[in-house]
Amino acid sequence: MDTNWDVVVIGSGFGGLSAALSLSEKGKRVLVLEKGTAPGGCASSFRKSGYVFESGATTLVGLEPGLPFDKLSTEFQIQFPLIPLKRSMVVHLHEKTIERYRDRAEWNEEAKRAFGGGLRMEVFWKLCYFVSDSLWSLSGRYKFFPFKNLSDVWKSIGSFRPSDVIVLFFSLISLRLVLISLGLTQNKEWIRFLEEQLLITSQTTSTKISMAFASVGLTYPQLQNYVVRGGMVSLAETILGRIEANGGKILYKQEVIDLKKISVADGNEDLVWELRTKNRENFLFYAPLVVSNLPIWNLTEITEDLPKLKKKTTKFEKGIWGAFSMGIAIQTNPSEEWTKTDCLHHQIHLKDVLPYGGGNSLFLSLSHPEDPIRSPKGIRILSISTHIENPESWIRDVSYPEKKKKIESIIIQTLVEKFPWFQKDKILFLHSATPVTWKTWTGRKFGRVGGIPNSYFSNPFKMLSNRSEDPNLLLTGDTVYPGQGIPAVVLGGLHVVEQFLARKRC
Repeated sequence: MDTNWDVVVIGSGFGGLSAALSLSEKGKRVLVLEKGTAPGGCASSFRKSGYVFESGATTLVGLEPGLPFDKLSTEFQIQFPLIPLKRSMVVHLHEKTIERYRDRAEWNEEAKRAFGGGLRMEVFWKLCYFVSDSLWSLSGRYKFFPFKNLSDVWKSIGSFRPSDVIVLFFSLISLRLVLISLGLTQNKEWIRFLEEQLLITSQTTSTKISMAFASVGLTYPQLQNYVVRGGMVSLAETILGRIEANGGKILYKQEVIDLKKISVADGNEDLVWELRTKNRENFLFYAPLVVSNLPIWNLTEITEDLPKLKKKTTKFEKGIWGAFSMGIAIQTNPSEEWTKTDCLHHQIHLKDVLPYGGGNSLFLSLSHPEDPIRSPKGIRILSISTHIENPESWIRDVSYPEKKKKIESIIIQTLVEKFPWFQKDKILFLHSATPVTWKTWTGRKFGRVGGIPNSYFSNPFKMLSNRSEDPNLLLTGDTVYPGQGIPAVVLGGLHVVEQFLARKRC
């Protein structure tokens, strides 16, 4: 086994893979160490009983010109196995069915139909579009943000546009204040709709999030949505194919348990990173540069070389969500109209909060009817997920099986009530995952998923940088800038490489 590399990437989430791809395209020999048996991190897939299940219900956006996935595919000339969707999402809010139209004008009318508000509602959504578009543009241009010194500011001056001031303003103004200013706080269904939409994109609620971050989270259904042929894992495998063609490699079942700086063997003053992994045997790997795709609280537990970051992580230890997810294979009749026309993504508001810290809504994703890789014809795969508060409270004790079964039964009954095509006797296979499962599978502390809630960053300049206190340890993933979501972590992975190379040139 080759133990010496130019770069070692810890974890194969999309932030780490994006950084690995960029570095490998620039001539670096890159090794990716992955704890699990498949790439992709929390946005992966796995095969069980002959079906391909997603790790969680999820959507894919960000291929419009200038957005992160477009940058990834065009800059490196990669073709991903994507299927574009005609419909983004349907929200089931008690007795109301709300279509999240991709067309902005259509969605404006649908929002007014469902929640009222007239011109004030239209002004709100037009403001969301403007701020969201501007923030994506700003994020792509400011490659050295969050600024760590005056040099970063100087390098970014040429990227400045007058509209950036407006984005900064709304980064410091709460969504709640905007809603109050527009007189849009009286309709309880409308506020509930916002809360549940923000939880699945920003891990927080309308009272705690800035208008800038809220705009991005609320408008992603107005971007082109896609599903991935063969499951989300196909995205990661496509990127890995290019990395391996460039001389890189991924090793599975290699959980990094120790990371430290050491002197090289020839006695000079240069230092390299030593990484120890846990497997049947403990392996050692060496590289002058490490890219961590681990959550910050995982990273600081395996190294003593980041004392400043370790101190910062204590601020983000509370209020991090976990997830309860289910995968169901169900028999269908391909001739039924719903199998051809039904929206693949649904958010279902629940009458009662789920027990054991569960959420107020479910998110459901259906497999595409034209994807035979995930299941044979006549069988559809359902991926369902919901938030879990205080995931650290979930342990494998005597009550664990009962808690798991209770949430399973509520989810299944909800699906029976909402969808005429969902019948219990047509279920061919099902499985569920709790925070305990997520911890075992991904290694994320307490099974935390979704990144750090955007409410922690009411001041965007306080976001955690991609650059650690050690210039040769780079950070990617959903717990550092620019945060959660596949487009965001891809952007972070690409930017951190450009930051590193720019520093090396200075």
